[in-house]
Amino acid sequence: MISNNLFYPKPNRDDFYNIYEFEIDLIREVSNGNLQKALKLYDEFFSRKFIYNVIENNSLEYVKSYIISISLLICHNVIRKGVSAYSAKAKYHAFLNLIEKSTTKEDTLNTGKQLIHGYIRQLIKISNPIDNIYIRKAVDYIQDNLGEDLTLSMVADHIGLSKCYFCSQFKKELDMSFTEYLAYARIEKSKYLLCNSDKSILDIAILIGFNSQSYFSAQFKKYTGISPKEFRNKRFDSDYLF
Repeated sequence: MISNNLFYPKPNRDDFYNIYEFEIDLIREVSNGNLQKALKLYDEFFSRKFIYNVIENNSLEYVKSYIISISLLICHNVIRKGVSAYSAKAKYHAFLNLIEKSTTKEDTLNTGKQLIHGYIRQLIKISNPIDNIYIRKAVDYIQDNLGEDLTLSMVADHIGLSKCYFCSQFKKELDMSFTEYLAYARIEKSKYLLCNSDKSILDIAILIGFNSQSYFSAQFKKYTGISPKEFRNKRFDSDYLF
């Protein structure tokens, strides 16, 4: 019979409360878009001595695990704030790859700062949310079917609006035409695939709905200023962690 009175040594209870308060405060500042306050909280927290006892003597693997857990907490919160689950999860996995490749605690902690920047940028992008339920439905449909031969008529039929009315409402809500948004959405998805898969550039082009690698590359450079190959080579640069 297993005893119910087993004793497990535990760090100071106050340390756990301090960690919990840090996580709540950090999530709040990120959610409010307060970059400088969030970074200050982060720096102050990891400069404290007590975390050496709580995060298993501050070993590299445990620091990695803790930063990953923070990233997941923030990821779920930005989804609740309106960022699409696809975009938030894509960013989470991009940073997960960076953290796992880190070879020092300093690199890991710097990646933690990068992910704070990244999630806040996502929230800024949705600071003007889509109010029109039909256009929201259209955007979701487009995101789910980027690899298909999508047309304005197809999406308008899917959401139950006339082509003319859908076109005008789409432009009103997103400040870009259907064609412009479709290209933008495909390029954004290609960024994730370039950073987080070993698929060839041709395979990625086909997967997101482009008929040729050359046309995809031209459109990619139009939106990003660099080629898909250059972007893939820069995937560990924080500026490109979309």
